[in-house]
Amino acid sequence: MDIDKRIDGILPMLTAFRRELHEYPDLSGEEQPTCARLAEMLGRHGIEYKLMLDGTAAAASVGSAGNGKTVALRADTDALPLTEETGLPFASKKSGVMHACGHDIHTAAALGAAILLKEMEPELTGMVKIFFQPAEEGTGGAERMIAAGCLDAPHVSHVLGLHVNPAIAAGRAAFKFGKMHAASDEFTLILHGRGCHGAHPEEGCDAVAMAGQFITAIQNIASRGISPLDSAVVTVGKIEGGTKGNIIAGRVEMTGIMRSLSEETRLLLRRRLKETAEGVASLFGGRAELILRPSYGALINDDTVTETVAAAARAAIGAENVIIKTEPTMGTEDFAYFAAARPSCFYELGCGFSDRETNFPLHSARFEADERCIRTGVKLQIRGALALLTNN
Repeated sequence: MDIDKRIDGILPMLTAFRRELHEYPDLSGEEQPTCARLAEMLGRHGIEYKLMLDGTAAAASVGSAGNGKTVALRADTDALPLTEETGLPFASKKSGVMHACGHDIHTAAALGAAILLKEMEPELTGMVKIFFQPAEEGTGGAERMIAAGCLDAPHVSHVLGLHVNPAIAAGRAAFKFGKMHAASDEFTLILHGRGCHGAHPEEGCDAVAMAGQFITAIQNIASRGISPLDSAVVTVGKIEGGTKGNIIAGRVEMTGIMRSLSEETRLLLRRRLKETAEGVASLFGGRAELILRPSYGALINDDTVTETVAAAARAAIGAENVIIKTEPTMGTEDFAYFAAARPSCFYELGCGFSDRETNFPLHSARFEADERCIRTGVKLQIRGALALLTNN
């Protein structure tokens, strides 16, 4: 099959499908309409699929596991709670909901790969599963799909995923060996003091003063407790406490987040945060109540799988269009669950307009993607899947 020619043949359909998703985006946990549209398209092309997680997810498959191993392609489908400001003719018709992270592009590219792999089915040396995953934006749909058995029956050897990046021009792609995205742990800290009149501070225990010392102290966790060759971020993003200027506050509540690139550093951050909170509270004669909410783990690509897929990308779009990144990002990505479960590769698909001075970032109400990236995404997902099927 001439893959380039076949992609060009279905590209108008994929672009129209992407625009439909963009017009009618679904928030995390509400992806049933998107999955219904996907089911209709998959069925139209004779692709086997099953709905999962109360209809918010879909898993399709082509090929036969009896002919070899099984690899998977993953696309996330959810949108963000933003009001779109692009002015596009296919802008979101849902007030306060927008595909501002490009998941509509991911979904269209995965659908295109599924359609063409189905056409290639007699030639496949194994099976390709295609996961249309919900709730990447915050609640971990990948983890729930894995728990529901998407990586089993038959056993999936590798998972391949992509994410658009407007800082890279459409037609290009970027790969990162090893550590790519950070782990994330959210926390709430409640500092309990003892309120009293501001004229008599000795009669109380100042929770605001405690909070100030805590915020100052945690800056040393990353700067002095973590090697400068490693990376970690500890942030307090919200703080509430006190009732009036002349009253010593008896309670302060703050929320924040920690990010790290290894499990060892992640556990160290948790321990040091707890020790710092309790130490500061004890010093003031108060009490600390720390609530940790572990989120996504670090996304660590498998080097061998990444080299296989990057080599396939060089052959598909030219070595000059393949970027090898040297630095990870401290942002999170729930593909990390797939990468932890199987040797996998996650990479960035350029979607920026090369002729524009400004490409608005992901999670912006003005984010736009150059739709030519759909073609590249379909090609790279197919070429990557074929390379993983045949490479031992």
